[in-house]
Amino acid sequence: MFVVRLPLVIVRAIIVFVCTLLIHWFLIRVPQVVHPPWRRYVKPIGLWGKMLAFMMGVRVHRRNERSWPMGDLIVSNHMGFLDIPVILSIFPAVFVIKIEMRRVFYFGGALVNQGHLFVDRADKKSMRRTGVELLKVMRDGDRIVVFPEGRACATADRLPFKPGSFAAAKRAGKSVELCVLDYLPDRRQLEWDVNRSTFVQLVELFGRWRTDIAIEFFPSEPVDDPEKMAERYRAVVVDRLEANDRARAHGAAAAEQGVA
Repeated sequence: MFVVRLPLVIVRAIIVFVCTLLIHWFLIRVPQVVHPPWRRYVKPIGLWGKMLAFMMGVRVHRRNERSWPMGDLIVSNHMGFLDIPVILSIFPAVFVIKIEMRRVFYFGGALVNQGHLFVDRADKKSMRRTGVELLKVMRDGDRIVVFPEGRACATADRLPFKPGSFAAAKRAGKSVELCVLDYLPDRRQLEWDVNRSTFVQLVELFGRWRTDIAIEFFPSEPVDDPEKMAERYRAVVVDRLEANDRARAHGAAAAEQGVA
């Protein structure tokens, strides 16, 4: 299977790399130079998300449709790498990204130029600095995406949502919008295993012909109490994912009975 997927991975990687360079330079860097002062161009970043989702064979299943103004701070549970193109295909925005990505050759600098923020969650000074930068992004009128858990997790039981981004949204007078992601048919199919080869897992991920991801939207709202909102949003995510697990278990049981 590894050998079969490798040619697809190579072709996709080349196309994604070329398209990424074109979007970054012609739709982001050139406008930043030609039309100072420097600013973020979130629409091209959203275009990049749509391109990557398409090239990766991602199919987005909307559990409901949005009918309200788009939030300024987008909050979501974090399942894995493919969360990023899925969210960007719907919400053109910049991200809060772990500091390790800033050190990646070339792409780290490109992410900085696009206006993404970086945080070292093990460093309190870094987290405070990122909070200040996050506040500036929203005051500048740009949208930003945050995974308040801090890391990816494939189970329904989610890590606590950190309230820092909610507090920044309150200070800026901005609205927050929650969305819940779930990988279909089994979210563990793309779970990252630290005990396996990174290269092999990347080939498996980029070599999938199709990946189905569900997303559910919740109306944007202003922030009253950041800590309570963080706890409430986490509870909503857990409730939705547990409901999805029950539905899967019920469907599997019904299928077994049908076969019997």
